[in-house]
Amino acid sequence: MKQSVRIAPPNSLFFLEDPSGGKSPEIDDRPVRIWSTRSCIIVACLCFVDGETEFDASTSAADVPSTPAAFDGILDTPSGIVEVSTSEREVLLRCDVGTHVTRVRVWTDHPTEPEHIHVSFG
Repeated sequence: MKQSVRIAPPNSLFFLEDPSGGKSPEIDDRPVRIWSTRSCIIVACLCFVDGETEFDASTSAADVPSTPAAFDGILDTPSGIVEVSTSEREVLLRCDVGTHVTRVRVWTDHPTEPEHIHVSFG
């Protein structure tokens, strides 16, 4: 299932984690602005004062782009759900992944300030 939201999130960050929460990663100056721990992934986006970012999330293999992902990792999801939220904990999307450990791949159209982010769960 594919879900989308278009928003200029506070602090220009999206958080991906289980509804029970997670340990946020340290944010540093890496060239691709995606940070992760086993329980939380943070994806930077277009600066919120410059406009909105489109964020797509999907659990369907049919929605996986053919290009290499900017990020490919694992997220602990004990509830079987991934929430996409803002730094102020406003939940934007809820994706039922059905597993306790979920592969997460992220594609962006820019390494530091993307206007479009696509995430594949599973």
